[in-house]
Amino acid sequence: MILSGAALLLLALLVIVYYGFTAPGEHAFGERYVDVELPLIFPFYVITSLKPVTLITYLIFAGVIIILEGEKERLKVLTKPSVRVLLLFTAFASGYELIWNFFAWFSMWISAGGTLDLLANTTHEYTGLPWNFNFATKISYLIFALSLYASVRLGKLERNQSVYKAPE
Repeated sequence: MILSGAALLLLALLVIVYYGFTAPGEHAFGERYVDVELPLIFPFYVITSLKPVTLITYLIFAGVIIILEGEKERLKVLTKPSVRVLLLFTAFASGYELIWNFFAWFSMWISAGGTLDLLANTTHEYTGLPWNFNFATKISYLIFALSLYASVRLGKLERNQSVYKAPE
């Protein structure tokens, strides 16, 4: 399982590097991963194309989950409450950013119009470029989902350890 997860993470890294070098310059950070559509051959034509940032998000999520599932025994050392608190705080913060991004993204789209995928967050001062809303929202959602999953997984491991613990 660990090799499968590592392969998915490596594939995500290859997609990041490929579009990092081949896509032209961008007006907003992450735009190069949003303005390209990857055609898919998918059954039933439910999904006909996919953005690189979506593919990257799926690959990273699947890779990390597979690795976490394969490393249950090693994760038992992380069942301290401080680790779960940190993961839950990360889920809270990224969940807030996710909601904020959606509201700001669609508010800007309604007021300014234009292509939904190419809107950037210009309301904050960033070093360099503003962030593309589509890119930032998907990355925020990835962090939210991974931190929430890891917290739940560690909670289950902690409960399982306490069930099998010998009475003192």
